[in-house]
Amino acid sequence: MTQSLKWVFRLIFVVVGVELAIVGGTVAGCFTKECAPETKDGIERTMNSLATKAFALYAAEKAGAVGSKKKEGEPCPTCGL
Repeated sequence: MTQSLKWVFRLIFVVVGVELAIVGGTVAGCFTKECAPETKDGIERTMNSLATKAFALYAAEKAGAVGSKKKEGEPCPTCGL
């Protein structure tokens, strides 16, 4: 996996983490006072989006890790060993 691709995954991980913190704060606020139905619907949509992003990030990282492993018996593409 290239270095720039690793930074892309890290950035996406940070974005998902920030979204999760925002949703967590909103849910905590709903425990202290009554939330409007629109707020509850927004939380539900955001949680669905977060679950989708987290799964896509996990799958992309696993695919990148498998694709970057050196296959048995093949020479290294960089050094030829």
